[in-house]
Amino acid sequence: MAPSKISLKLLVDSKAKQVLFAEAGKEFVDFVFSLLTLPIGAVAKLVSAGTMHGSVGRLYQSVDRIGASYLQPGTDKSELLQPKVMHPDARELLLLRGRDGEEPQGPTRTATPRFKLYTCAAAQCATVAMERGAACPQCKQPMGTEMTLVLPSAPAAAAGEEEEEMDGGAGYVKGLVTYMVTDGLEVTPMSAISSITLINKFSAGKPDVELAEKYVSVGMDEGLALLKAALRSDTVLSDVFLGRKK
Repeated sequence: MAPSKISLKLLVDSKAKQVLFAEAGKEFVDFVFSLLTLPIGAVAKLVSAGTMHGSVGRLYQSVDRIGASYLQPGTDKSELLQPKVMHPDARELLLLRGRDGEEPQGPTRTATPRFKLYTCAAAQCATVAMERGAACPQCKQPMGTEMTLVLPSAPAAAAGEEEEEMDGGAGYVKGLVTYMVTDGLEVTPMSAISSITLINKFSAGKPDVELAEKYVSVGMDEGLALLKAALRSDTVLSDVFLGRKK
């Protein structure tokens, strides 16, 4: 499970209030990568549909407001308004859940629903459902026993198993590596050459650049802010951590 707070070091131009790049570890890169796994409905709910740019917010509100008399029998609007995240790793890495599994408070702090499977109590049946209490198609008993979903993973070579465990098996990228994340969320492995190249490119023609390091913590509030900024901006880190845009 991802930590409740992630530390991040930014290289910023203090005068222009702009982030050049962030030096990030595995946890932050896993977090920003995991944003791509969110269903559109979950994004709209997390960032508050009424504040979204474009048409997705209005579409979300249309589903929310439509009366039950217009829906097909048995249709549950929550399947559209609160879609479940299918990938268990992403669910834990999003930083968008309250501590100790508690529901976050406030209109924009809704936890991402967990993806669960249920089966019936009959040993001879081999069916599962996503809805608790659904009737088993074989024995007709309610399916209320929660099952554990285990995703397949690539087998590790015997000689490299210990190294892989130390490197961190969960998430998307390897640990023990520093990554460079640009203001627009472009992620690459960190190197002296790449950082110097980016600094020189940024500083070209700007004699009054004032570079400084800034340390920040990324938790649930910052995670939501990063998600919102990523939907509308090319200067995500500057918007969130330097307050360039509201």
